[in-house]
Amino acid sequence: MIRIAVLGCGRIGAMHAANIAAHPRAALAGVQDIHAPAAAAVSAGTGAPVFPSEEAVFASAEVDAVLIATATDTHADLLEMAVASGKQVLCEKPVDLSLERVNRCAATIAGTTVPVQLGFVRRFDPGHRAVRRAIEA
Repeated sequence: MIRIAVLGCGRIGAMHAANIAAHPRAALAGVQDIHAPAAAAVSAGTGAPVFPSEEAVFASAEVDAVLIATATDTHADLLEMAVASGKQVLCEKPVDLSLERVNRCAATIAGTTVPVQLGFVRRFDPGHRAVRRAIEA
């Protein structure tokens, strides 16, 4: 069973936390958010503990993977911290708004064997596929 901590307890983070908590092959190892009431609300709904900081998540031996659902401007730093700590990563899109920063993150990821996945789930939506076909035409 994989033990996953969720970073960011806004709308999408809360949804991910609930789905992880309900999954038979996963355990919600904890949640963390800079807005303590958001973390407390997700904790109350899932029974997961609240981590006091991102650093505490990355240092925990009870966490195998992290799901990054924080504000966009924090994604790249958290992704690199997760990889450095050996935690598997699912990061919500985008990695960053700066292509230079995205490229630095990609180089960090390329130099490791830690599994990293980005949450580009909407690329298969009919509307998005139609736009792609129109661009390619």
